Amino acid sequence: MTKYTINKVFERSFPANIWKIEIDPVQSLIAVETRDVNSTIASFSVFDFDGKIIKAPCTAEAKEWTLDAIQDGYLILKRIGEHNPTQEGIQIIEIATERIVYSSYEYILLDVYEGIIHARHRSISGGETIVIDIRTGQQSRAIDKNFQFANNKILYPITYPTKPDFLSHEQIEGPLWLSKCCQHYVWCYHVRNEDNLNLILTLSDLNHKLDRQVIIEDMDKLIPQPYFQIDRQLFFMSFNKRNIISYLV
Repeated sequence: MTKYTINKVFERSFPANIWKIEIDPVQSLIAVETRDVNSTIASFSVFDFDGKIIKAPCTAEAKEWTLDAIQDGYLILKRIGEHNPTQEGIQIIEIATERIVYSSYEYILLDVYEGIIHARHRSISGGETIVIDIRTGQQSRAIDKNFQFANNKILYPITYPTKPDFLSHEQIEGPLWLSKCCQHYVWCYHVRNEDNLNLILTLSDLNHKLDRQVIIEDMDKLIPQPYFQIDRQLFFMSFNKRNIISYLV
């Protein structure tokens, strides 16, 4: 009989709080934005689903720059003005070469679609817009606006109203989350650990528990959204927002 288990893939730490996490819908890459506590300037890093660093943290030139997306190995940044739209901008960086494919302070990013960025000029509030090719940086008028979003394959667990029998002994606090992985089920919940809380992951079939792992220990509050899932891999952010932890089920 095959033994089904929960296996840790990696844990990656960051020197500052994680502000944003974006997943590449084409390649198996994760982009992370962190912010310096004092300057609030962003840094961006990229690693693969095995935890291997693809792009070491690079610091933005100003605090207005933030991560918007990652697609097919290209990092997409946008600049948000604090008081007026003249502070806005778009930048595309090819991660493998660190080449700046596109950079402009003239256009405002509207949305990112499969292969393109939809944008408008900062001085035009309506009317004509442009598309920017993510791989080449070439821009053209947005004549056909039937854009398609890239498929990011991200799943989130749902809350489940009742405990199955094999979890009857667990003193669960807060929601019980459930997601499916192939023919198995993934259960996630908090249990009390003296004055703190542990986050637990349990793998099961329809009627039996197959494995149980403590994912995060000694938290003083519940995590409102514990993980996201891509195929058989789960990704957690630690309670202090300084670590990303991944498990394969």
